[in-house]
Amino acid sequence: MNNPYKRHRARRLVCLGCLGCLGCLGCLGMLASTCLSASTADADSLSKAFSWNLHLSLEGIDNFSGGIASGAVGNATGKAGFAFNTGRAGWWNGGRFVTEFLAIQNGNPENYVGDTQGVNAFTGLNRGALYKLYYRQTIDNATLRAGLISANDYFDSTGVAGDFLNVSYGFGSAMGVNVPGASSYPFSSLGVMGSYSADGWTGMAGVFEGDAIHPFMDPAHRGNMIWLEANRNGSLGDGKYTVKVGGWRNRQLPQYQATLGNDTSGVYTTGEYRWTQDGMDWGSFLEFEAAPNPVNVLPWYMGAGLRLRHFWMARPGDSVGIGMARAWLRDAPYNAETDFEGYYSARLIHRVYLQTDLQYVVHPSATYPDALVGIMRLHVGFS
Repeated sequence: MNNPYKRHRARRLVCLGCLGCLGCLGCLGMLASTCLSASTADADSLSKAFSWNLHLSLEGIDNFSGGIASGAVGNATGKAGFAFNTGRAGWWNGGRFVTEFLAIQNGNPENYVGDTQGVNAFTGLNRGALYKLYYRQTIDNATLRAGLISANDYFDSTGVAGDFLNVSYGFGSAMGVNVPGASSYPFSSLGVMGSYSADGWTGMAGVFEGDAIHPFMDPAHRGNMIWLEANRNGSLGDGKYTVKVGGWRNRQLPQYQATLGNDTSGVYTTGEYRWTQDGMDWGSFLEFEAAPNPVNVLPWYMGAGLRLRHFWMARPGDSVGIGMARAWLRDAPYNAETDFEGYYSARLIHRVYLQTDLQYVVHPSATYPDALVGIMRLHVGFS
């Protein structure tokens, strides 16, 4: 290496090698930074895509007088669910996976009240089960759902009546009583349904298996239930209205009809009207349901009610309501069972509500003496 030219060339090669190494390290650093940023972005997207909810309820129900016998029971209900939004995850728009679990400890208040409609909408069989597991896809004005679904979340539902506790307000008793295996709380069934909305109108159709009590037990051979419904939303005067008209058809095999419901059908209509006056939010509803087939024990149902919110500035989360639910019954000493209900729901703190409810049941099951029932419900919800 005594030659000056060779020494200069060697130093040049060393320098070029060092620069090359530094360049490679720089590229690796940029690549690692890019991957880390992409990984962080993906993690953020996935985090935003997930949502969850948890609802816990404790209830005390006391039949003060009348019915079968005086007595008090307690109920406990828990629901936990998760959802995944494909659009927020950066995958595709309009997709949503939903799953929910349900647990019930039931005190069976009907054993004291003796009523047919049910004084407490959250009463059900003692059970812990997967309640929902379905996929929803929305494309423009159309929505499709498929999987384990509670059909009553979408069909034959009345939003204004949501705080009332009598079962009939949430699900017309002509369906619930005549078809015990129907897809409604606390049961759900495998099915597929679709809806399309345009210009204030919404049309819905769905097909569900006929045994929501045992949704995974030979679902293709336990009958089926078809639902159809048309909704109209619009403005009227100072408020907004919703009118729904629908029908259902239950098909069941003879060996299961005694427990899941006969081959039968029914129609229903509901109307809601909401308006604001002097800062107070009012809501009213009217419900009719008919299932006149002679095989049905309960051929007719009618319900109505009035709900008020934001009536007390110091307690904007409170609500109060009064309602009436009447179910006509065949082959009973009296023509019908009529339930009169009044409730007050107080928001104690954020997400915690205490509801007091009083119901007077005229002729429970159209057979027993008039019953006076009091309910206290504590509800906690998180999301």
